Amino acid sequence: MNRILTLGGLIGIGMLVLTCLSASSVAWAEESAAAPDTSWMRIGTIESGVLVIDRQKVVAAALQHNEMLAASSAMLDAADADALSAWQGFLPQLQLGEFFMRSNDALSAFGFKLQNRGVTPLDFGITPGGFESHLINHPGEINNFITRIQLLQPIFNGGMGIFGKQAANAAGRAAGFKHARAKETIRFQAIQLYEGLTLATSYEAVMEAAVASAEGHVRQARSMVENEMATEADLLQARVYLSTLQQKLIEVRNLIAVAGENVKLLTAVTTIMPIAPSTSMESEAGQLDIPNLVDLEAIQYRNDLQARREEAVAAGKMVGVATGSMLPHVNLSLQKDWYDLDKLFGNNSNSWTLGVYATMGFGVQNIGEIQKAKAQHRAAEHMVAFETRQAQVQATEAWLNAKAAHEKVLVAREAVDASRAGLKIVTNQYREGLASMVDLLDTQAYATQAEGNLVQALHDLSVGLANLEFASAVNPDAAAGPKPPTTTAPQGQ
Repeated sequence: MNRILTLGGLIGIGMLVLTCLSASSVAWAEESAAAPDTSWMRIGTIESGVLVIDRQKVVAAALQHNEMLAASSAMLDAADADALSAWQGFLPQLQLGEFFMRSNDALSAFGFKLQNRGVTPLDFGITPGGFESHLINHPGEINNFITRIQLLQPIFNGGMGIFGKQAANAAGRAAGFKHARAKETIRFQAIQLYEGLTLATSYEAVMEAAVASAEGHVRQARSMVENEMATEADLLQARVYLSTLQQKLIEVRNLIAVAGENVKLLTAVTTIMPIAPSTSMESEAGQLDIPNLVDLEAIQYRNDLQARREEAVAAGKMVGVATGSMLPHVNLSLQKDWYDLDKLFGNNSNSWTLGVYATMGFGVQNIGEIQKAKAQHRAAEHMVAFETRQAQVQATEAWLNAKAAHEKVLVAREAVDASRAGLKIVTNQYREGLASMVDLLDTQAYATQAEGNLVQALHDLSVGLANLEFASAVNPDAAAGPKPPTTTAPQGQ
């Protein structure tokens, strides 16, 4: 389809462009005038254009600013609100109401007049001339305004009130333990991210050293080829090996950037600056210590297990709630009404009513609810038993992994020393024509692998100890709870 752009259309487009440019300028000006973001100060300091982060600051920022932890806190508040609402089974409830009714029903019309204390002989059809039935049978349309205050007080509800309150209290305590465990989880995740960034940064240093060494091999091979002491194949092999290391270095640097973005996500920090850790693997390794024992008895005081136990308590109380629905319920009602035929909130007349009501009802549905509540209680208790044993296995596994990581560090350090010495020997041999380029590159690869293995082992040790702390419920930031027993269970070597 052909379209013709008229002068008016051009003017309209021009005005639209000017409007967009003006709006963009205003937005840019407002953004420029806004206060600069300083959230990065939560986690570190700037050094040479790099945000150098501190592990403890990262943990503290995550605990204070992470949105998922804030959501967990909100859920805790919701559980506390439920516990407050559970008082409704004991405390009186006050209701206020205003009602308007209009009817031509004979009985309703007579009732409206009677409530307003306005019934006369005429309303019964009694007139000076005799009895006229149409007056009482056809009263016409009539209004009625009722203002009501009603007080409802539970007296006995079959135990539903007290069991419901106890269940809500247990659920509130469970939410508290879950929030405490959420804090421990965020803390552990912060440590994992920091140590992951440290691992990537340390591995970058390993790869940079390997690239520098490979570049030296290329230069040496080129020199030997020029002096006819080596073949062109040696130079090509050295170049291929260098290219492989350079690609690995690119991958590692990308991992550093990704790790930095995850740190910013967890701590709710917004910055475009590159991020680097303030400590290296080696400097942290000297501060790490492996405990000799795992306190298996203390595992039961882990916050997630205590939450499970409170949920089992709440499920048990719900059995009482279900049973109470089949027992008699007694409630008191005190009601005060004001009536008027013409005015809202009028007071043409008033009355009060006091009532005590006893009700009882049951059926197959109630029996099913009781059986369901009992089954859920049993399921909750089984989950507590299983997850307690599972937590003990997790703590033992974390201890074994940390112990193995510590041993790997010792072995990896020896391997690094040996690989460095071997690389020096083979490098000298190649220079003297006693070793091939293949031998040199293989030795260089082993040395680089040994350096990487040491960095990985140091990372595994740091994260392993944090995981041991997380799995064994010894987090220093955990919420205060019952003191665990002092007995310990030794683990096999």
